[in-house]
Amino acid sequence: MGKMNGMVALITGGTRGIGRATAEMFAAEGATIAICSRSQAALNQTAQEITAKHGVNVIAQVADILDRASVEAWIARVGNAAGKIDVLVNNAGGSEQRVASGSMKQVYAVDAISGDLPPGRFEEMADAEFINAFNQKVLALIYAMRAALPWMRKAGGGSIINVVSMKGKQPLPRVVSSSVAAAAAMNLSKGLSLELADQNIRVNVVALESILTSQTEKSRARWAPNKTMDEFLAPRNANIPMHRIGTSDEVAHAIYCLAAPLGAYITGQVLCVDGGGLRSW
Repeated sequence: MGKMNGMVALITGGTRGIGRATAEMFAAEGATIAICSRSQAALNQTAQEITAKHGVNVIAQVADILDRASVEAWIARVGNAAGKIDVLVNNAGGSEQRVASGSMKQVYAVDAISGDLPPGRFEEMADAEFINAFNQKVLALIYAMRAALPWMRKAGGGSIINVVSMKGKQPLPRVVSSSVAAAAAMNLSKGLSLELADQNIRVNVVALESILTSQTEKSRARWAPNKTMDEFLAPRNANIPMHRIGTSDEVAHAIYCLAAPLGAYITGQVLCVDGGGLRSW
């Protein structure tokens, strides 16, 4: 018998990377899975594969995390179908570094301040870049959490895990918009953990740095198309104490630890999955 039998878990961005790995891990433990993304084809394929492999029900629906109405419709469908929601994993979200005007190199929270960094561009950053970062990393969480909370109360409690960049604890140089938005998401999570604790609803953060996903290849293609993946990752690995980047499965395990029943006394925490990259406690 799985440790999540009878539980209903929502995962945004559940068709690939960390979201898919989390959905697989939850399904292996018996949870009913609900996933959303912007691609119906990807959702259908993912749902079929998870159901065939683990024998659990998967509710898949197109939803854009930046569109409040579509997020609310997806969560309402899940709640009405299952009668409750036990777990919400806010995983989806993009990086404005990939589209930021003037960026010449991707920057990471583990980068050395004195290293080969791009020139600062704070004064040239458009307001839209800050707004986009806040929308992706804060408002999107608010939409999903606000819609899921009534269903968690019906369940008698729940667990919310917000997947956020470690930049919220360790600001990276040259990309202040991302760091500020991630810090706001962490502050929001901590505040809600206090507000909801007496309702048995827990709110935690899994903070990431240097994880290998499909986005890593997209980053290499943009920032270093003439380098192999090993060459592209080498400078970053040099600044990570474990000298490697993490995997989606390793992140999924951290999320599972906070979502499963044995994590029931953990709330208001930030768990960094970063290979030791955070420089302070």
